[in-house]
Order: sequence, then C-alpha cells, then structure tokens
Amino acid sequence: MRTNTRLVLPFFYALLISACSNNDNYPKEYIGFEKQFISHTYDTKNEEETLTLKIIAAEKQDTDRKLTISSSTNNNSFHIQNAHPVILKGKKSVKIDIILYPKQIKSVQRIIRLICTPDGKDAKISEISIRLQKK
Repeated sequence: MRTNTRLVLPFFYALLISACSNNDNYPKEYIGFEKQFISHTYDTKNEEETLTLKIIAAEKQDTDRKLTISSSTNNNSFHIQNAHPVILKGKKSVKIDIILYPKQIKSVQRIIRLICTPDGKDAKISEISIRLQKK
C-alpha cells in the first residue's frame, strides 16, 4: 500500500500543478474572443447601450497583432466601435466596444455573431455569439 502511494503521489502533484497553470486551456497560437457565447439584457427605453468584449492572445508576442472584427449579421441594430483593434506587443488582450441600438432590434433577430480574424497566413478565425434578451 505504501509503495502505491509513493508512485501515485508524484503524479497527483504534477496534475495539481498543471491544473493551476495560467494557460486557460487555449492553444498557444490562439487569438480570439475570450468567450464563445454570452448573453446581454437590453432595455428598449435606451437609445443605445455599450457592450464591451475582450479579445485575448494565449501568449505575449514581440510584435503588434492586427485584428479585423466583422459580423455575419447584416443589420443596423449594432455598430462595432473599433473594427480593426490591435493587440500591442507584450500584451495579451484588447477590449472592443459594440454599440447596441435597442429600439432597432427586431424580435426575430436576437443573436449577433461576430468574427475575429487575425492578420497572417496561418491565422484561425474565432467567433462569438451574443444572445440579446429584452428587459
């Protein structure tokens, strides 16, 4: 029994240390939205509301990384404040603002899909779906 404990204990410690690592389960080359799905409750009494999204990079780089934010949803119920953000060298994230126009949101259109495309040949896109809920 004591021998089994001595063999298992180092593996347990290794598992514990790897669970506490700071990589947040993203691949090394990942650049994209922090989350893939969020919900936002809006108030139709407001003319506009601001929704802030975070774009992350799994690792810091020595160069600036240019991004393009676009949408597969084509309507006038929202506006991407900065459609070309830049993650500065030595940084791991940047925030962008989405301006929502609650009075123009139609009842059938309650999901906004945004696409983050990093510049570069091997860049992989990431998407976020924003579910809009009426207050």
